[in-house]
Amino acid sequence: MRQGEPGEGEGYSGRAGRRRVIVASVVSCVAIAVAVTHVLAPSLKIDNVTVALLVVAVVPWLRDLLNSIELPGGVRLEFKEAVERRIEAAERIADAALVGSGDDGPEADGATALTDVRRLAAEYREVRTSMSSGSARTQRMNGIFARLVRATQRLADPELNGWLGSPDGGLRLAAYARLYAVPDSDALVALTDAVVKEPLAFSQYWGLHALDKVVDAVGVEDVPPGVVRRLEDCRPRGSDRVALLRRLIAKLHGLSPRP
Repeated sequence: MRQGEPGEGEGYSGRAGRRRVIVASVVSCVAIAVAVTHVLAPSLKIDNVTVALLVVAVVPWLRDLLNSIELPGGVRLEFKEAVERRIEAAERIADAALVGSGDDGPEADGATALTDVRRLAAEYREVRTSMSSGSARTQRMNGIFARLVRATQRLADPELNGWLGSPDGGLRLAAYARLYAVPDSDALVALTDAVVKEPLAFSQYWGLHALDKVVDAVGVEDVPPGVVRRLEDCRPRGSDRVALLRRLIAKLHGLSPRP
C-alpha cells in the first residue's frame, strides 16, 4: 500500500472544508469593504458595467459555497458540478430499476406489464398536471420513470414507434424508459426525431439519456451524419438537458465535453 493512502479521503475533506472557510471569509471581507465604502462615500456611483465585472470576478469563488446564483431579471447560473451531481443522482434511481429486472423472461407476464406501463403513463400525466413545477414533482416523476424502466423490460416487443410518435407524453416517456433499459439500434432515427421534437422538459431529459445508450448500442462510428446534425441543431432549455446534449455530441465527435 502506498504511503499516505489511509485517511486520504478524510484529508481531502479537511482541505475542502478549510477552502470553504477561506472563500467564505474572503467574500465576507469584500462585502464588508463595499459596505464601508458606501457609508464613507455615499456619492460614489457604481455603474452596471462595474457591477457586472464584480460579479464575474466573484462567481468562481462561490462555487464551494453555492450550487447556483440567481441574478436580477430571473437569470439563474448553475455551477457545472451541481448539474453533474443532479444528473448522476437521477441516473442512480433509474439504474436501480435495471437490477434484477426481467428474471422470468420478457414474455412471462406481457399483458400485465403492458397494463402496468399504461397505468404508469397515466400517473405521469396526472402528476404533471396536478403538481406545481419543482423538486417535489421532479422526484415523483423520476420514481415513475424508474418503475417504467422496470415494467417495460417485461415486454417482449413493445410498440416503440407508436409510443415515440404518440401525442401521449406518458407513452413517449415509456418508450424512453424501454430504450434506456434495452437500447435498440434500430430505434436510433425514430428516437432522435422524438427527442428533438419533445415538448416536455422532463421527457426530453430522459429521452436524451436513452439516446446516449442507443448511440452506444449502434456504435459512434456508425451513427448517420443526419442524426448528428439534428442533435447539433437541437436547442434545449435547462442546464441539465444542455449538459446531457453536450455530453452526447462530444461523444459523437470523440471529444471531451466542454465545461
